[in-house]
Amino acid sequence: MAQETEYQFGVRWNVNGLATGTHIQDILLDFKGEPSAQNTMLPVTQYVRNGRNEIQFYAWPVPFAEGHEIRLSMEYWESDQNPNTEAKTAFEIMIKPEEEDVEPEVVSRDPNAPLQPVENSIRWEDHVGHFRLHVPFQNRQQMPTWCWEEGDVLKDNDATRDSLTREYRRLHALFAAGDNDALLAAASTRTKELARASGTPEDYVRDRFSYSMYFDNPDIYQLDDFPEEPMTLNLGADNRVAWLTTKGVSEPIRFNNVSQEGRASYVSLYFTRRDGQWEICR
Repeated sequence: MAQETEYQFGVRWNVNGLATGTHIQDILLDFKGEPSAQNTMLPVTQYVRNGRNEIQFYAWPVPFAEGHEIRLSMEYWESDQNPNTEAKTAFEIMIKPEEEDVEPEVVSRDPNAPLQPVENSIRWEDHVGHFRLHVPFQNRQQMPTWCWEEGDVLKDNDATRDSLTREYRRLHALFAAGDNDALLAAASTRTKELARASGTPEDYVRDRFSYSMYFDNPDIYQLDDFPEEPMTLNLGADNRVAWLTTKGVSEPIRFNNVSQEGRASYVSLYFTRRDGQWEICR
C-alpha cells in the first residue's frame, strides 16, 4: 500500500501579455484565452504520479513581442504549510519566446526537492498558431495510485465520444432536477482522492464541490440546454482520461448568469472508464 504523501505540489506560471493553456499529463488545468499578465499557482498533487510526469504549457499569440517572458515552476510544501507564503520552488524554467532558436533554461533547481526536471527532454515547439513548452520531471516521492492511472485505455473515435455524451446527458438531467446528492455520489472517487491529496476531510471537499449554489439561486443561475451538435472528444493521461468540449475549450454543462449577459459558469468534469462504466475522476 502506498504511504501517505509527505509534500503537496503546485505548478506556477508567470507571463506578461500572453494567452495560455496549462496542462499536466495532457489534462487541462487552466485556460486563459485573452493575452494578459498572469502570476498563477494551482495545486496539482492529485495529478502527480510516481516517476516521470509532464507539464504542457501553451502560449500565444504568435509572433511573440520583445519583452515577452515565460516562467514556469513546480512548487512543494508540507501539508500544514500555507502554499501562498511557504511553498518552496523545486525548479523553475524560463524562456524569452521572441528570440530566434530560443531554448528553455532551467534557472533554478533545488537538489533536495522531491520533483526534479528532466533537463535534456524540456522542449519548446512550434504548433502553428501557438507554441508549446513541454516540461517533464521526475517525482521521487511515493504517491498513491490515482484513478486517472487505472482507467481503461480509450480509443479516440466516435463510439467513445457518443458513449461519453450519454453520460454527460445523464448528469445534465441530474443538474436539471437539482439533485445535488446524486451528483456528489457520482463524484465520490474525486472526493476521496482530492481529500487525500490535500490532507483535508472528505466532508470539506464534498462541500467545496457542492452544486447547491446553483440550485439555491435560480434567479441568478440558469442551466443551459444540453448541446445537440456532436462535441469534441479530448483525451489525456495516456488516453485514460476523457472530457468533451463544444466550441474551443467550453464544456457542455454550464449555468448562464441571468444578471450578466454573456457570463456563464462551466461544470468541469474529467472521466475515466472502468469495466464499461464512466466515472468522474477529477
